[in-house]
Amino acid sequence: MISVVYSTREPNQEHKKHLEQTSSGNVEIIEYVNNGQYSLTELYNRALKEAKNSIVVFCHDDIILSKGWDNKIIKHFNDTDYGILGMAGTTDIDESGQWWKDKSKMVGIVKHNPDGKSWDSKYSNNFGKDIIQTIMLDGLLFAVHKDRIKKKFNEDIKGFHFYDFDFTFGNHLEDVKVGVMFDVKITHKSVGQTNEQWDKNRLQFCDLYADHLPHNLPVNIRYNSRPIKPPKKQPSVAVIIPTKGNVDMLKECVDSLYEKGGYPNIRVYIADTGSTDEEKERIRKELFIHESIELIEYDYYNFASINNSVVRDYVSEELILFCNNDIKLVNDAISRMVNTYNQNKKSVGTIGARLHFKDNKIQHSGISVFLNQQPQTKAYFPALTHHGINSYHTYYDCKKEVLGNTAAFMLMSKTLFNSIGGFSEEYNECFEDVQLNIDCLQRGKKNILQGDAVCYHYESQTRNKSEDKQKREGKDYMKIMPYIIQNKKTYNYFSNVKTNVLTQILEQQAREFNKTLK
Repeated sequence: MISVVYSTREPNQEHKKHLEQTSSGNVEIIEYVNNGQYSLTELYNRALKEAKNSIVVFCHDDIILSKGWDNKIIKHFNDTDYGILGMAGTTDIDESGQWWKDKSKMVGIVKHNPDGKSWDSKYSNNFGKDIIQTIMLDGLLFAVHKDRIKKKFNEDIKGFHFYDFDFTFGNHLEDVKVGVMFDVKITHKSVGQTNEQWDKNRLQFCDLYADHLPHNLPVNIRYNSRPIKPPKKQPSVAVIIPTKGNVDMLKECVDSLYEKGGYPNIRVYIADTGSTDEEKERIRKELFIHESIELIEYDYYNFASINNSVVRDYVSEELILFCNNDIKLVNDAISRMVNTYNQNKKSVGTIGARLHFKDNKIQHSGISVFLNQQPQTKAYFPALTHHGINSYHTYYDCKKEVLGNTAAFMLMSKTLFNSIGGFSEEYNECFEDVQLNIDCLQRGKKNILQGDAVCYHYESQTRNKSEDKQKREGKDYMKIMPYIIQNKKTYNYFSNVKTNVLTQILEQQAREFNKTLK
């Protein structure tokens, strides 16, 4: 059994009927008709005393819930030690009290439907039956286990703002586990307002918790740590790692390939592009303890050229894994990627992994392309980024078709790589991997993000780029643009524009590009 509580200005039979019809039927409904004579916190504290059941759900009177919501909530409490569960929250709060300030820390999915308009607020991806721990929750709906909470509602907070943050954050500080669930779907028929009362309550909240703000919950990488069964078919894999100096980082990378990769049939090609004699000696002494390692020396660095050279002159393996020297495997990523290759040999192009920065933020979960608009000219132009970049909770833990994958850690067949002609060597700084991925699309292949294959990518998040480097990247961008706008297969991967509008814009751009070429 579960109790559900809401406050309403007049009897709301429609909402009561909805709760009954979408639940299992064993629900106690507590409706408080309140025209302002009581604060919400007073009523909710009364409900904690009057509710017959240990699990109490507090919600607005203008929400729509998916069927079976009550049983799902009960199961979550029975299976976990959470004390409070809701639909939207955050793992971070700063001195301002604005829970949405850092969008990378927000969690949850809420559908809105005010005045016939509909949209989704996707603060994170949908994690199904899993729960993401947070420090506070939005009061749209949250459920509490009366035996696990340590703090009641603060009746000094009046109105409809910040009572929810005070209650959930206060309990969090008392070591009550607070989290967001995803298998209960919710629609809100109105939208929140930040009015004068909201700001007054915000200041009250900030004053109450001044000693605890800012506050954040460290976010760990979520991944499947249980090793998968080794692939039945184990095609040979050539791992190519361009490097220069920084032997400690290289060693960490190579060690993780053998210790975490979970795949026995690999050969590592270290393409050294200018390490000192002492550093190369360290590589031979400390890394050659592993089997099947080869050191190849070059007197220059160009990412495309180096990789092309290694594949052309040394690699006999069936598969190629391009790998930066600042990669560290977290789980058996190689086995997972090879499994996907084995299952999709005829159709697969590149296979990529989910990459995280050192602080656990997402660096890459597939290449994303969207239309950006210049403020001055209002002209649209394609822009590239990575899915989920600098977020904690926006990634895919499954296989997903994407525009492409970064060559920082990317698997593909040698046959396909050679048929394309390898990486284009026309680029100075970047985008050669993007072009390679688009070339795969042109050949009818699918580029797949293997979201449950997880690595760290220690690439600097705050790396300052020189003016010359920025100029070179700008020139490289102008080289990749025709590939994006002239290949209609890329249109499927634009994230923010309807196909018909997109086609019109990009076809016009293609015509303009063709004029310049002539």
